[in-house]
Amino acid sequence: MPIVEGAHPGRLPFDGLRVLDLGVIVVGAELGRLFADYGADVIKIESSAFPDGSRQSAGTATAITEGASWGMRNRRSLGLNLRTDEGREIFSELVRRSDVILTNFKPGTLASLGFDTETLSALNPGIILSESSAFGNHGSWSRRLGYGPLVRASAGLSALWSYPGDADGFSDAITIFPDHVVARLNAAAVVALLLRRDRTGRGGRVSTAQVDAIFGAMADWLLAEELQPGAGIRGEGNDRGSDGFRGVFPAAGDDEWLVVDAVGDARFAATARTIGRPDLLDDPRLRAAEQRVVHRKELRRLFAEWSATRNPGEAAASLQAAGVPAAPMLRLDDIERDPHLMVRGAFGTLTQPQLPEPLPANLGEARTVTLPPPLLRPAPLQAENTRDILRTLLGVEESRITQLLESGVLEEHPSAAPVPTA
Repeated sequence: MPIVEGAHPGRLPFDGLRVLDLGVIVVGAELGRLFADYGADVIKIESSAFPDGSRQSAGTATAITEGASWGMRNRRSLGLNLRTDEGREIFSELVRRSDVILTNFKPGTLASLGFDTETLSALNPGIILSESSAFGNHGSWSRRLGYGPLVRASAGLSALWSYPGDADGFSDAITIFPDHVVARLNAAAVVALLLRRDRTGRGGRVSTAQVDAIFGAMADWLLAEELQPGAGIRGEGNDRGSDGFRGVFPAAGDDEWLVVDAVGDARFAATARTIGRPDLLDDPRLRAAEQRVVHRKELRRLFAEWSATRNPGEAAASLQAAGVPAAPMLRLDDIERDPHLMVRGAFGTLTQPQLPEPLPANLGEARTVTLPPPLLRPAPLQAENTRDILRTLLGVEESRITQLLESGVLEEHPSAAPVPTA
């Protein structure tokens, strides 16, 4: 593939970009990481009075968690108290010298600290502000606190992650959706605003609601409910209702599973032949998908008898060879060692000095001709880089930094404090 004229092979695309990162937990970590991985100077602004939840882990004696190591890699950390006048002055100076601000506070939080959109624009007309919240900046729910599970429940998604006939069968215990999706939506919007700024010199603002991202993913379900109330949105569990051979089936081994998605007459026939039941093709009850759905319990039983005696990977391969979408259930260790993902360079190794072993770390979702792989520098300890940022970026003298540390305006990790001389 030819290299586009004007491209710079090997150059990180955000080299020279400065980002002030006020984000927390998953969406905050992911959004800042996407810029830090590709060369931006991302300064995570932290306070021990309001610690980032990803830095906290019950029962751990380590200086940093694995989650913080993954999410905060390639950044610098500044301990700064924004609830003091001097802290706000320092932040104002940082805004003047930066390009992007990332937040995922409850709406109104940044303004309550004295930094509404107008103030930020006055400090730096080219500044780009990225905001993300549970329910957005407008409407009666805008001031509500919320994170992934709460937002999913409010959107109706949690009701879909359930098992039909099981009143307590909800499977909503994770926090990564829609955080990772929203982080990428905001990153794309920030890049668009940066491109516009190159033309106009004008900054901008992007604000997203996590609930809207969920509604976007549920669009087909919402439309079905609108067209036929009561018949659209429902919890499927393992009951994928459009054909007979669909769902998760047991495989040989302890807690091993096989996922199959055989929709349509051709794939039904291919599946029947693969499991050694070509006689099903002559059954008049199974000639159309609508009929097979009626008899899906019987079909599932027949398929399970075949799959339960087979290695899930081998069973999936035989179905794939017959033209049927199928895959084994993988665990995290399986994914890291998967030959396909290894060839695609999906993972690298992150060395975090405070942890006993290196961590597997995901790299870029896409590979290009000109971009190098993402950086894999370790995450900072909380307030590890305070002194360096104040000295090199803002030109503050060492004696003044010491005064600000002693007064609580600044914070510094003990490991970063200068060693007293005799």
